[in-house]
Amino acid sequence: MVRAMGIDAGDGAVTVVEIDGNYKKVRLLAVQSTPVADPAQRASAVGAAVQAARSAGLRGEALLAYPCREAVLRQIELPFQGREAIRKVVKAEIEGEIHSHAVDDMVVDFLEIGATAEKGTRILVASVPKAGLRSHLEALVGSGVEPERVDLDTLALWRAAHWASAFAPAVAGEAAPITALVQLEARTTKVLLVEGDKLIDMRALRLGDDAVAEDLVRKHGLPLATAREAVRACLRAGTDCTLEVETALPAAADAPPADPGAASAAPTAAARRTVVVPYAEVEAAHTAFQQRLARELVRYLAASPKANAIRKLLVTGTAAEAPGVHELLREVFAAEPESLDLLGKLSHDLDADQVQNLGPGLATALGVALARLGGPAGFDLRQEDLAFTRGFDRVKFPLALACVLGVLLLLLHSTLLSRQLQNLEYELGRTFVDPKDPKSLPQFHGRLFAVFRSRWFEDGRNFRIENKGGKDYTYRDLVAELQTVPVPKRLLVVRERLKKVVEQKQKESGIFEDTSLESGLAVLVRFAQVLLPIEPQLGRYLLTKLSLDMGRSRGLEFTVALRGEDFRSRASQLEAALEADTKKPDSPFLILPGNASKSREHLFRPDSGVVGAYFTIKIGIKPSFDPFGPSARGAVGMLDSIDRLGDRFGGLLAAATQTTEVRR
Repeated sequence: MVRAMGIDAGDGAVTVVEIDGNYKKVRLLAVQSTPVADPAQRASAVGAAVQAARSAGLRGEALLAYPCREAVLRQIELPFQGREAIRKVVKAEIEGEIHSHAVDDMVVDFLEIGATAEKGTRILVASVPKAGLRSHLEALVGSGVEPERVDLDTLALWRAAHWASAFAPAVAGEAAPITALVQLEARTTKVLLVEGDKLIDMRALRLGDDAVAEDLVRKHGLPLATAREAVRACLRAGTDCTLEVETALPAAADAPPADPGAASAAPTAAARRTVVVPYAEVEAAHTAFQQRLARELVRYLAASPKANAIRKLLVTGTAAEAPGVHELLREVFAAEPESLDLLGKLSHDLDADQVQNLGPGLATALGVALARLGGPAGFDLRQEDLAFTRGFDRVKFPLALACVLGVLLLLLHSTLLSRQLQNLEYELGRTFVDPKDPKSLPQFHGRLFAVFRSRWFEDGRNFRIENKGGKDYTYRDLVAELQTVPVPKRLLVVRERLKKVVEQKQKESGIFEDTSLESGLAVLVRFAQVLLPIEPQLGRYLLTKLSLDMGRSRGLEFTVALRGEDFRSRASQLEAALEADTKKPDSPFLILPGNASKSREHLFRPDSGVVGAYFTIKIGIKPSFDPFGPSARGAVGMLDSIDRLGDRFGGLLAAATQTTEVRR
């Protein structure tokens, strides 16, 4: 079910209703009416009333009925049809008809009310000053409500009567009858002329029954709300009205300032005075108001070409049931007044007193809420800088900027990645064609250039893959193939082709040689084989550094920490074990010439209180040796040596690539 909250920023009271259902079946869920004490502060009063209504539990999508008395209404004719075409020119066309405001400071909307004889369009244009409308919207936003639509209260009144099917029915073969709809409020009298069920004209007269109350305010100094009650009491009873009001006493200008240290005095009761409002005075003011209202209504009807066709008169509003009002309207419109009964046509839970008190003032609030339930469209005053924007609409511009910035950053990032990829391709082996000799054999950049630089591949004696069934594969074929292969895979292709050349050469020579390469792992394993047998003599020790160089200055350098009174003798046993191993034919170690293999001793700090030293020993590695020779595959075993030494050193050799410095 659709739920809507209609807000009527009325003259004497702000009325808020909550309804749900659809346009055919409506239920009134709640209604709240808050008097407006000061008409000059109506915007803030509307915000406070809506906030109170929400606190009372009223919910739903908010719609606001803005007072038509603040709008400038004009009827103009345009020589063409089409709503979109009219919308483009309506503001320029109405500019010459408005003299009280600049048209750019107003919200302008229109309603098509008929066609002209020349296939044009007659429209009713409403122009509303933005300043007043903005103040109402800001007050509502401050109360936690932002109406999606803002319509004129006259259109809301017409929509309510349209929903109630209150207009005069058409008679076959006759022109559509005219219905006059009159709403009398505290400061405004609204008149609508409806042909069939189509609105053709409307007017908001700046005249209401507050004229009588304001007369009492001037004569007796009464608050406006109290004066309204006095007028209703006098007219209802037909007698004088006696009431008590507070007397506002001004503070003395020469009164001494209060003593801050003195105790605060008890608040004194406000002075009150008795006021007698004569019935004759109220009746005279009411009669004068009705006479003035009659003149204004006659003047309006005299200017309307449809006034003589009025067949039905509907009356509503808070002042519609005042004495003499129906008689006045009967005489002016020449039709019998009928009260517009809306509560009788919808479902609600109001009691009899609420129906009597609230019913006459519900038409506008109910009518604007019906627009949300599928009722006929009216004016849309939320335009230009006052247009309603949802959450996405508010962020779509910064979001668009963020998207543009994101796309630019993405393009920049892709450009950087493309440049990096290009550099990597140059580093690996991108194709190079000499622009001065485009028919020459292509060359390659980077690592592939280093491979081909010696021209070894160009010699058929070195690089050729024989193909018994066809042409041999040569350097030119390799270059042609490399151009079809992605750059990162080109070195792999060269390697695969070289493997085939090696296989072919081995088959031709009949020699298949397994080449043994000196292994850094074999050196470490041999070192473990030297340490493990002498561990009982070494006792507890700590291997703090291990550096292996398999390059030009081949050697193994390590630092071992020994503590205790016999640390030097234990270091001598370690040196002796290494020297003994160098004498074995399959040992990778050799004694360096001079004193290079002698250990270097660094005593512990004297203040540590521990006796011992760090011994740094360096031993050479033979240029060629048999990895994992017979001595290394002895009783202890190579894998067992690695495991045991790894246990001793906390996994040092098991993680040799992380904890051991190996240089090749």
